[in-house]
Amino acid sequence: LCSLINNFGINDDATFQVNFQTVINENDAYGKLLASHAKSHGFNLLNRRVSDYPSCFFGSSEESIISGGKSSGHCAVIVAKGERSFMTHLGCLEDFRGSHILDESINAHNDLKHVHVSGYFNIPGFWNGELKNKLAEIKKRNEAITISLVPQHDASENWDGGLLDVLEHVDFLILSEVEAKGIIKHTNSAAQSFLECAATFFHEKCPNTHVIVTLGSDGCVHAYEGAMEKVETVKKDPIDPTGAGDAFTAGFLYGFLGYMAQNKDKSVVKSHALKMSMLWGCASGCCCVMLDGASLPPEKEIMEKVLKDILTINEAEGVKPPSEER
Repeated sequence: LCSLINNFGINDDATFQVNFQTVINENDAYGKLLASHAKSHGFNLLNRRVSDYPSCFFGSSEESIISGGKSSGHCAVIVAKGERSFMTHLGCLEDFRGSHILDESINAHNDLKHVHVSGYFNIPGFWNGELKNKLAEIKKRNEAITISLVPQHDASENWDGGLLDVLEHVDFLILSEVEAKGIIKHTNSAAQSFLECAATFFHEKCPNTHVIVTLGSDGCVHAYEGAMEKVETVKKDPIDPTGAGDAFTAGFLYGFLGYMAQNKDKSVVKSHALKMSMLWGCASGCCCVMLDGASLPPEKEIMEKVLKDILTINEAEGVKPPSEER
Protein backbone atom coordinates (compact mmCIF):
# COMPACT_ATOMS: atom_id res chain seq x y z
CA LEU A 1 0.00 0.00 0.00
CA CYS A 2 2.81 2.41 0.86
CA SER A 3 4.59 1.72 -2.43
CA LEU A 4 1.40 2.48 -4.36
CA ILE A 5 0.90 5.71 -2.45
CA ASN A 6 4.54 6.68 -2.98
CA ASN A 7 4.44 5.86 -6.70
CA PHE A 8 1.03 7.21 -7.65
CA GLY A 9 -0.04 9.52 -4.81
CA ILE A 10 -3.49 10.03 -3.35
CA ASN A 11 -5.10 13.21 -4.62
CA ASP A 12 -1.84 15.11 -4.03
CA ASP A 13 -2.16 14.51 -0.28
CA ALA A 14 1.42 14.47 0.98
CA THR A 15 0.30 13.97 4.59
CA PHE A 16 -1.34 10.58 4.01
CA GLN A 17 0.04 8.07 6.54
CA VAL A 18 -0.20 4.31 6.98
CA ASN A 19 -0.06 2.90 10.51
CA PHE A 20 0.57 -0.82 11.03
CA GLN A 21 -0.44 -2.27 14.39
CA THR A 22 0.83 -5.65 15.51
CA VAL A 23 2.73 -7.29 18.38
CA ILE A 24 6.42 -8.09 17.97
CA ASN A 25 9.41 -8.81 20.13
CA GLU A 26 11.44 -5.68 19.51
CA ASN A 27 14.62 -7.45 20.62
CA ASP A 28 14.77 -10.47 18.33
CA ALA A 29 15.89 -10.69 14.71
CA TYR A 30 12.36 -10.95 13.29
CA GLY A 31 11.15 -7.92 15.22
CA LYS A 32 14.16 -5.86 14.19
CA LEU A 33 13.69 -6.89 10.56
CA LEU A 34 10.05 -5.78 10.57
CA ALA A 35 10.92 -2.49 12.25
CA SER A 36 13.61 -1.87 9.63
CA HIS A 37 11.17 -2.79 6.86
CA ALA A 38 8.64 -0.28 8.19
CA LYS A 39 11.22 2.48 8.31
CA SER A 40 12.52 1.86 4.78
CA HIS A 41 9.04 1.73 3.21
CA GLY A 42 7.59 4.69 5.07
CA PHE A 43 4.86 3.33 7.34
CA ASN A 44 4.46 3.67 11.09
CA LEU A 45 4.88 0.45 13.06
CA LEU A 46 2.85 0.61 16.27
CA ASN A 47 3.86 -2.28 18.51
CA ARG A 48 0.72 -2.96 20.56
CA ARG A 49 2.37 -4.68 23.48
CA VAL A 50 0.55 -4.03 26.75
CA SER A 51 1.53 -4.75 30.34
CA ASP A 52 -1.43 -7.07 30.92
CA TYR A 53 0.03 -9.50 28.37
CA PRO A 54 3.79 -9.53 29.01
CA SER A 55 4.57 -12.31 26.50
CA CYS A 56 8.03 -11.51 25.18
CA PHE A 57 8.75 -8.41 27.22
CA PHE A 58 10.80 -9.78 30.09
CA GLY A 59 13.85 -7.63 29.41
CA SER A 60 16.19 -6.53 26.66
CA SER A 61 19.24 -8.65 27.37
CA GLU A 62 20.16 -11.63 25.22
CA GLU A 63 19.76 -13.91 28.23
CA SER A 64 16.17 -12.81 28.92
CA ILE A 65 15.24 -13.24 25.27
CA ILE A 66 16.47 -16.82 25.19
CA SER A 67 15.24 -17.88 28.60
CA GLY A 68 11.64 -16.70 28.83
CA GLY A 69 10.26 -14.48 26.11
CA LYS A 70 8.23 -15.35 23.08
CA SER A 71 9.68 -14.48 19.71
CA SER A 72 8.05 -12.36 17.04
CA GLY A 73 5.62 -14.33 14.95
CA HIS A 74 6.84 -15.62 11.59
CA CYS A 75 5.78 -17.93 8.81
CA ALA A 76 7.73 -20.36 6.64
CA VAL A 77 6.37 -20.77 3.11
CA ILE A 78 7.20 -23.66 0.79
CA VAL A 79 6.43 -22.97 -2.87
CA ALA A 80 6.46 -25.72 -5.50
CA LYS A 81 4.78 -25.90 -8.90
CA GLY A 82 2.52 -22.97 -8.15
CA GLU A 83 1.27 -24.41 -4.86
CA ARG A 84 2.13 -23.25 -1.34
CA SER A 85 2.37 -24.71 2.14
CA PHE A 86 2.58 -22.56 5.26
CA MET A 87 4.00 -23.23 8.71
CA THR A 88 3.11 -20.41 11.10
CA HIS A 89 4.54 -19.58 14.51
CA LEU A 90 2.38 -16.95 16.21
CA GLY A 91 4.89 -16.12 18.94
CA CYS A 92 3.89 -13.06 20.92
CA LEU A 93 1.25 -12.23 18.32
CA GLU A 94 -1.03 -14.73 20.07
CA ASP A 95 -1.32 -12.17 22.90
CA PHE A 96 -2.79 -9.53 20.56
CA ARG A 97 -6.39 -8.69 21.50
CA GLY A 98 -9.09 -6.70 19.74
CA SER A 99 -9.14 -4.35 22.71
CA HIS A 100 -5.46 -3.51 22.11
CA ILE A 101 -6.16 -1.82 18.77
CA LEU A 102 -5.34 1.86 19.00
CA ASP A 103 -7.74 4.19 17.21
CA GLU A 104 -8.84 7.14 19.34
CA SER A 105 -5.47 8.91 19.59
CA ILE A 106 -4.71 8.29 15.90
CA ASN A 107 -8.11 9.69 14.95
CA ALA A 108 -7.50 12.75 17.10
CA HIS A 109 -4.15 13.61 15.50
CA ASN A 110 -4.10 12.13 12.00
CA ASP A 111 -7.72 12.17 10.79
CA LEU A 112 -8.26 8.41 10.73
CA LYS A 113 -10.00 7.45 7.50
CA HIS A 114 -9.89 3.67 7.25
CA VAL A 115 -9.16 0.62 9.42
CA HIS A 116 -8.03 -2.62 7.81
CA VAL A 117 -7.90 -5.91 9.74
CA SER A 118 -5.87 -8.77 8.33
CA GLY A 119 -5.56 -12.38 9.42
CA TYR A 120 -8.70 -12.74 11.54
CA PHE A 121 -8.47 -16.52 11.74
CA ASN A 122 -4.77 -16.31 12.68
CA ILE A 123 -5.32 -14.15 15.76
CA PRO A 124 -7.36 -15.90 18.49
CA GLY A 125 -7.52 -12.64 20.46
CA PHE A 126 -9.83 -11.26 17.77
CA TRP A 127 -12.40 -14.05 18.02
CA ASN A 128 -15.78 -14.32 19.72
CA GLY A 129 -16.57 -10.67 20.27
CA GLU A 130 -13.10 -9.22 21.00
CA LEU A 131 -12.68 -7.55 17.62
CA LYS A 132 -16.40 -6.91 17.17
CA ASN A 133 -16.52 -4.76 20.29
CA LYS A 134 -13.53 -2.68 19.20
CA LEU A 135 -14.91 -2.10 15.70
CA ALA A 136 -18.24 -1.08 17.21
CA GLU A 137 -16.40 1.51 19.32
CA ILE A 138 -14.60 2.85 16.25
CA LYS A 139 -17.81 3.21 14.27
CA LYS A 140 -19.59 4.83 17.21
CA ARG A 141 -16.86 7.47 17.52
CA ASN A 142 -16.83 8.23 13.81
CA GLU A 143 -19.35 6.73 11.40
CA ALA A 144 -17.39 8.07 8.42
CA ILE A 145 -14.50 5.67 9.06
CA THR A 146 -14.63 2.66 6.75
CA ILE A 147 -13.45 -0.80 7.80
CA SER A 148 -12.18 -3.74 5.74
CA LEU A 149 -11.27 -7.25 6.84
CA VAL A 150 -9.35 -10.18 5.38
CA PRO A 151 -10.03 -13.45 7.25
CA GLN A 152 -7.18 -15.50 5.71
CA HIS A 153 -7.11 -19.27 5.89
CA ASP A 154 -8.44 -21.08 8.95
CA ALA A 155 -6.00 -23.91 9.68
CA SER A 156 -8.58 -25.54 11.98
CA GLU A 157 -11.10 -25.52 9.09
CA ASN A 158 -13.87 -24.55 11.51
CA TRP A 159 -14.32 -21.21 9.71
CA ASP A 160 -16.06 -19.61 12.65
CA GLY A 161 -14.59 -17.66 15.59
CA GLY A 162 -17.59 -15.33 15.51
CA LEU A 163 -16.56 -13.87 12.14
CA LEU A 164 -20.10 -13.36 10.84
CA ASP A 165 -20.96 -11.30 13.92
CA VAL A 166 -17.95 -9.07 13.29
CA LEU A 167 -19.14 -8.29 9.76
CA GLU A 168 -21.94 -6.14 11.18
CA HIS A 169 -19.29 -3.41 11.49
CA VAL A 170 -17.25 -4.22 8.35
CA ASP A 171 -17.73 -2.35 5.08
CA PHE A 172 -15.53 -4.61 2.92
CA LEU A 173 -14.83 -8.31 3.34
CA ILE A 174 -11.97 -9.35 1.06
CA LEU A 175 -11.30 -13.08 0.79
CA SER A 176 -10.12 -15.80 -1.54
CA GLU A 177 -12.30 -18.40 -3.22
CA VAL A 178 -11.03 -21.08 -0.82
CA GLU A 179 -11.80 -18.92 2.22
CA ALA A 180 -15.27 -18.05 0.92
CA LYS A 181 -16.09 -21.72 0.27
CA GLY A 182 -15.00 -22.60 3.80
CA ILE A 183 -17.11 -19.89 5.40
CA ILE A 184 -20.29 -20.60 3.45
CA LYS A 185 -19.74 -24.40 3.68
CA HIS A 186 -20.10 -24.73 -0.09
CA THR A 187 -19.97 -28.16 -1.73
CA ASN A 188 -19.61 -28.92 -5.43
CA SER A 189 -22.93 -30.78 -5.35
CA ALA A 190 -24.90 -27.63 -4.54
CA ALA A 191 -27.60 -26.68 -7.04
CA GLN A 192 -26.31 -23.09 -7.28
CA SER A 193 -22.84 -22.17 -8.45
CA PHE A 194 -20.31 -21.25 -5.80
CA LEU A 195 -20.51 -17.53 -6.58
CA GLU A 196 -24.32 -17.55 -6.54
CA CYS A 197 -24.23 -19.32 -3.17
CA ALA A 198 -21.70 -16.81 -1.84
CA ALA A 199 -23.73 -13.79 -2.99
CA THR A 200 -26.89 -15.17 -1.39
CA PHE A 201 -25.17 -16.27 1.82
CA PHE A 202 -23.41 -12.99 2.54
CA HIS A 203 -26.47 -10.93 1.62
CA GLU A 204 -28.45 -12.88 4.23
CA LYS A 205 -25.75 -12.81 6.92
CA CYS A 206 -24.24 -9.35 6.44
CA PRO A 207 -26.41 -7.31 4.05
CA ASN A 208 -24.47 -4.07 4.55
CA THR A 209 -21.06 -5.56 3.78
CA HIS A 210 -19.50 -5.41 0.32
CA VAL A 211 -17.88 -8.81 -0.33
CA ILE A 212 -14.95 -9.11 -2.74
CA VAL A 213 -13.91 -12.66 -3.66
CA THR A 214 -10.57 -13.08 -5.42
CA LEU A 215 -10.41 -15.79 -8.09
CA GLY A 216 -6.70 -15.94 -8.94
CA SER A 217 -6.10 -15.67 -12.67
CA ASP A 218 -9.85 -15.28 -13.22
CA GLY A 219 -9.94 -11.88 -11.52
CA CYS A 220 -12.40 -11.07 -8.75
CA VAL A 221 -16.10 -10.68 -8.01
CA HIS A 222 -17.95 -8.05 -6.00
CA ALA A 223 -21.09 -9.32 -4.26
CA TYR A 224 -23.60 -6.95 -2.68
CA GLU A 225 -27.35 -7.11 -2.12
CA GLY A 226 -27.36 -10.54 -3.75
CA ALA A 227 -25.96 -9.26 -7.06
CA MET A 228 -22.49 -9.77 -8.50
CA GLU A 229 -20.03 -7.85 -10.67
CA LYS A 230 -16.90 -9.46 -12.07
CA VAL A 231 -13.57 -7.90 -13.01
CA GLU A 232 -11.18 -9.81 -15.26
CA THR A 233 -7.42 -9.75 -14.92
CA VAL A 234 -4.51 -10.49 -17.26
CA LYS A 235 -3.18 -14.02 -17.07
CA LYS A 236 0.52 -14.37 -16.28
CA ASP A 237 2.77 -17.35 -15.64
CA PRO A 238 3.36 -16.96 -11.89
CA ILE A 239 6.88 -16.99 -10.52
CA ASP A 240 5.79 -16.96 -6.89
CA PRO A 241 2.13 -16.69 -5.80
CA THR A 242 3.03 -15.89 -2.19
CA GLY A 243 1.49 -12.63 -1.06
CA ALA A 244 -0.83 -12.22 -4.06
CA GLY A 245 -3.91 -11.93 -1.85
CA ASP A 246 -2.32 -9.27 0.33
CA ALA A 247 -1.12 -7.43 -2.77
CA PHE A 248 -4.66 -7.46 -4.16
CA THR A 249 -5.93 -6.02 -0.89
CA ALA A 250 -3.30 -3.26 -1.00
CA GLY A 251 -4.35 -2.33 -4.53
CA PHE A 252 -8.03 -2.42 -3.62
CA LEU A 253 -7.50 -0.18 -0.59
CA TYR A 254 -5.37 2.21 -2.63
CA GLY A 255 -8.13 2.58 -5.21
CA PHE A 256 -10.79 3.05 -2.56
CA LEU A 257 -8.82 5.50 -0.44
CA GLY A 258 -8.22 7.53 -3.57
CA TYR A 259 -11.98 7.72 -4.08
CA MET A 260 -12.47 8.76 -0.46
CA ALA A 261 -9.93 11.55 -0.83
CA GLN A 262 -11.90 13.06 -3.73
CA ASN A 263 -15.47 12.76 -2.51
CA LYS A 264 -17.15 14.58 0.35
CA ASP A 265 -19.99 12.05 0.70
CA LYS A 266 -18.35 9.12 2.51
CA SER A 267 -21.66 7.46 3.37
CA VAL A 268 -22.30 6.11 -0.12
CA VAL A 269 -19.93 3.72 -1.87
CA LYS A 270 -20.44 4.30 -5.57
CA SER A 271 -20.09 1.55 -8.17
CA HIS A 272 -17.32 3.50 -9.91
CA ALA A 273 -15.25 3.53 -6.73
CA LEU A 274 -15.60 -0.24 -6.28
CA LYS A 275 -14.78 -0.92 -9.92
CA MET A 276 -11.71 1.27 -9.66
CA SER A 277 -10.67 -0.49 -6.44
CA MET A 278 -11.02 -3.97 -7.94
CA LEU A 279 -9.05 -3.00 -11.05
CA TRP A 280 -6.21 -1.69 -8.92
CA GLY A 281 -6.41 -4.82 -6.76
CA CYS A 282 -6.11 -7.12 -9.77
CA ALA A 283 -3.17 -5.14 -11.13
CA SER A 284 -1.33 -5.23 -7.80
CA GLY A 285 -1.97 -8.95 -7.33
CA CYS A 286 -0.85 -9.72 -10.86
CA CYS A 287 2.41 -7.82 -10.38
CA CYS A 288 3.04 -9.66 -7.12
CA VAL A 289 3.00 -13.15 -8.66
CA MET A 290 5.65 -12.06 -11.17
CA LEU A 291 8.18 -11.42 -8.38
CA ASP A 292 10.06 -13.72 -6.02
CA GLY A 293 9.08 -13.07 -2.41
CA ALA A 294 5.93 -11.91 -0.71
CA SER A 295 6.49 -8.22 -0.03
CA LEU A 296 8.67 -6.68 -2.73
CA PRO A 297 6.69 -3.87 -4.41
CA PRO A 298 6.71 -3.82 -8.24
CA GLU A 299 8.34 -1.05 -10.21
CA LYS A 300 6.02 1.80 -11.13
CA GLU A 301 6.41 1.23 -14.88
CA ILE A 302 5.43 -2.46 -14.57
CA MET A 303 2.39 -1.61 -12.48
CA GLU A 304 1.30 1.01 -15.01
CA LYS A 305 1.56 -1.46 -17.91
CA VAL A 306 -0.36 -4.22 -16.12
CA LEU A 307 -3.05 -1.76 -15.04
CA LYS A 308 -3.41 -0.50 -18.62
CA ASP A 309 -3.85 -4.09 -19.87
CA ILE A 310 -6.49 -4.78 -17.21
CA LEU A 311 -8.35 -1.56 -18.03
CA THR A 312 -8.42 -2.63 -21.70
CA ILE A 313 -9.75 -6.10 -20.88
CA ASN A 314 -12.52 -4.63 -18.75
CA GLU A 315 -13.23 -1.72 -21.11
CA ALA A 316 -12.64 0.64 -18.20
CA GLU A 317 -10.71 3.37 -19.94
CA GLY A 318 -12.13 6.04 -17.60
CA VAL A 319 -10.43 4.64 -14.50
CA LYS A 320 -7.27 6.57 -13.61
CA PRO A 321 -4.89 6.73 -10.65
CA PRO A 322 -6.51 8.58 -7.72
CA SER A 323 -3.93 11.36 -8.17
CA GLU A 324 -5.39 12.04 -11.65
CA GLU A 325 -9.08 11.69 -10.78
CA ARG A 326 -11.01 14.94 -10.47
